[in-house]
Amino acid sequence: MANINIIDVVAVLMMITSFAVFGLRQYRHSIQAYALQTLLLVIIFLALYFKYGTHELLIWAGTAFVIKVLFVPLYLMSLVKKLGLVVEDEPVGGFFISPVVALSFSLAVAMMLYKVFIHFSLFQDVLPLYAASFIFMMGIFGFILRNSFLKQILSYCLFENGIHLSLALMAYSSHELVEIGILTDAIFAVLIMSVLAKRFYAAYGSLDTSKAVNLRG
Repeated sequence: MANINIIDVVAVLMMITSFAVFGLRQYRHSIQAYALQTLLLVIIFLALYFKYGTHELLIWAGTAFVIKVLFVPLYLMSLVKKLGLVVEDEPVGGFFISPVVALSFSLAVAMMLYKVFIHFSLFQDVLPLYAASFIFMMGIFGFILRNSFLKQILSYCLFENGIHLSLALMAYSSHELVEIGILTDAIFAVLIMSVLAKRFYAAYGSLDTSKAVNLRG
């Protein structure tokens, strides 16, 4: 029991929540899973700070908590409430096949990527590096397999959390501008995509991007 590494445990929980963000049909539950995952990301920052004495990660934890645990989920919740959304539109391959495909390929690709990342990482923590790759890939497959505009926003957030975790493990000593850039990207990307989602919903009466057939060609 004493040998359990809290960072490894939290990394596994982050992988589980990324699958929940991808797979849960109700928008509110999916957003709550994202908020929980980002809280776990903050806990990893703090654990790395206490384990290695990395002052930079203490600052990362504080800013990530305010922006990604509080602001982004609350903003997305307000968007869901404003549009009166409850359940996600049918994804590519259906609600059963889509998560199976994403989970299988994300596990396989993460198995290859973490072996590359570990050569460049400042921290030689294998499981968190594997989790970072897995979360990154779940975000990629979210873009590919989910038709819902809101789920694609959440997929971007997963993608961004994977990058944030890998950066903390590989280059926590980067200049403060790097951290500011990541968080600024997260805010503006979510805001811009939310505006586009509202306009899409006003035009098509749905967030199902497959209905925009008149944009093809």
